[in-house]
Amino acid sequence: MLKRYFVIVCLLALVWPVSPVLGQTQNEVPAGTESQLTLRDPLSSKLSEPGDEVIATIRRDVVIDGRTVLRQGTEVIGRVTLAEAAGRVFKGGRLHITFDRIRIDGQEQKLTAVIKSASDFSRDEKIKTDDEGTLKGGKDGGKTLQNVGTAAGIGMIGVTIAILAGRDNNGFGGVYGGISQGGAVAAGAILGGSVVTGLLMTKGKEVRLDQNAIIRLRLERPVAIG
Repeated sequence: MLKRYFVIVCLLALVWPVSPVLGQTQNEVPAGTESQLTLRDPLSSKLSEPGDEVIATIRRDVVIDGRTVLRQGTEVIGRVTLAEAAGRVFKGGRLHITFDRIRIDGQEQKLTAVIKSASDFSRDEKIKTDDEGTLKGGKDGGKTLQNVGTAAGIGMIGVTIAILAGRDNNGFGGVYGGISQGGAVAAGAILGGSVVTGLLMTKGKEVRLDQNAIIRLRLERPVAIG
């Protein structure tokens, strides 16, 4: 009798649709699966607000072992859970989107996923995430140089005043005559302080995602598809 049961179990194991991953059937998308999403509406760490609904669609078919498990155009739904604008001293904006539902054949399924990164092709930049999937704005090098240059230009006015004030005993200005040690020190301090001021006034970059952006999403738990 036991031998007969053993034979039946073996036969069932051969015909039952089980994938190479233990316990994973063909009726689910396994955890770890990655997909690319495009947004229906733009998002921004400055303009978006927590609670805003986010709807994205799968950019291209997701294929596993030659089988399409998620089709292009499938809707993935979530919400903004964190929107923090950029600040000064290079503090970049932060944006967290929680995708918690996926609509398959008109039916919504629960979703547990995390954003790995986003690519903003209109600005030719890649936006990275932290361990929790929060998108983080970086530093704007061009803006930094602009602010430093502006502050340095203003600082040069103070430098000129310091040089003129540091005339030598003959009464000549800094260019034609000697500059006193005190005047040189003051000029250097003013110029250095201006550069620091330019750095401190520089804000980080906002996180901006438009319809051309690509969001890379990774499933944390399997999703049933049938």
